[in-house]
Amino acid sequence: MHHYLRITLFSCLLMLAPAALAQSNEASPDVINVSGAGSVAVVPDHFTVTFVLEQKGQTISKLNEQLQNDISALTDFLRNENVQQKNIQTMQIRLHPRYESGPEGRVENGFILSREVTIEHDTLEQYSRIIDGALKRGVTRISRFELIASNPQKAYEKALINAVNDAKSKAELLARQLGAKIGKVTQISEGHSGRIVTEGRAKMMMADGAQSSLPGQQHIEATVNATFALTQ
Repeated sequence: MHHYLRITLFSCLLMLAPAALAQSNEASPDVINVSGAGSVAVVPDHFTVTFVLEQKGQTISKLNEQLQNDISALTDFLRNENVQQKNIQTMQIRLHPRYESGPEGRVENGFILSREVTIEHDTLEQYSRIIDGALKRGVTRISRFELIASNPQKAYEKALINAVNDAKSKAELLARQLGAKIGKVTQISEGHSGRIVTEGRAKMMMADGAQSSLPGQQHIEATVNATFALTQ
C-alpha cells in the first residue's frame, strides 16, 4: 500500500514540473543589462589651498606662542584680501619630535609644532597674490592647491541624466540586433558618483609662476547600470 502511494505521488510531481517551469519562465521575462556613462564640462571658478605653518624649537609653550602669532597674521592678511571668514579653516595642532643627524646617527633635538590652514576663494586671479602673501607670513609650505567648480552637484545631475540616456541608447542598439525592442526599465542603479576629471594643470601653473593662465576645463562624470525588458 505504501509503495503504491509513493509511486502515485512521484507521478503527480512529474506532471506538475512542466507547469511550474512554465510559470517560472513567465515570471522572468527576457531582459537586457547595460551600463551608461555621462559627463558634463565645467570651468572652475574657485580655488582651494592648504597652508602649513611650522615652528621648531625646544620649548613647546614658546613654539605655540610663535605659531599663534603667525596664524593671526595669516588670518588678518586673508581677511584683507576679501577671503570670507567661513572659508578659512584652521586644523588641529600637531606636535612631533624633531630629529637631526649626528655622529651617533639620528638623535632627538626638540620639537616641531605645526598647523594647517585651508582656504577657499572665489577670485581665481588672486591665487598667486594670496600664496605669495601667505609665504611671507609664517607659512612654511603648501600641501594642496586645487581649482574647483562652485556647484558640482548641479553638474553631476546633468551628467547622471546623460548616463541614463546613454544606457537607453545602448539597450535599443543591442535589442535591434536581436530583432527585438526594449520595454520598461525593470531595474536601475547609480554607479560611481561625481568623479571629477581635470584637464587643467593647476599645480604646474603654480610651480611655473604663471600670472595670466586660465583655469583648465573639468569633466564631472556619472555612470548607471540599467536592466530593460525585451519585447518582440
